[in-house]
Formats: sequence, structure tokens, C-alpha cells
Amino acid sequence: MGSDVRMDGSIETNNSLRIDATFVGKISSSHSVVVGVRGRVMGEIQAPVIKVDGWVEGDLKAGKMLEVSGNARIEGNIYTPVGGLKLRLGGEFKGKFIMHLPK
Repeated sequence: MGSDVRMDGSIETNNSLRIDATFVGKISSSHSVVVGVRGRVMGEIQAPVIKVDGWVEGDLKAGKMLEVSGNARIEGNIYTPVGGLKLRLGGEFKGKFIMHLPK
């Protein structure tokens, strides 16, 4: 999906997923989700590994690791295991950060 595309709904996949468009809804992956620099997600993202280079408005639930790049903007709550967050210089985050012990 290119940056000029907008999708509404929900995505559930057993594969890795990259979003470079506007997506409104819930995303769930059993592998990884990447929100590209031009990507914009309004909704919840749940995956073992999440990388945000774009903009997210909604909760992020990472089972292992969440990486927030210097270009990223997040408005929502972040849920990760202890030690599971990489926040790069310049990345913006507004919300609550909830850490839990790994399962």
C-alpha cells in the first residue's frame, strides 16, 4: 500500500507486515509490524516486534520489542516487556508506558 492509500478495517496475519499508507483499525501479527515513514495508523497494533518510523494514534502492544525511530510520533499507550523499548532521539511519545515481566 502506498502513502496515498487509506484503508479502514482490521488486519490479522501470521506474516510480517509493513504499513506505508493510512490505516484505521486494528492490526495483529504473529511476527512483526513496521509503520513506515509515510505510514499512519489510527488504532491498536499488536505483535511480538513493532517498529514505528511514521505516526501512530492508538495503543501499541509489543510482546518482545518496540522500536521508535527518530522520525516517529506516537499518541497512545505502549505495552512492552521490561527492556523491550528502544526510543531513538527525536522520536515523540505522548501516553502511558506500561512494562511487564516477560512471559
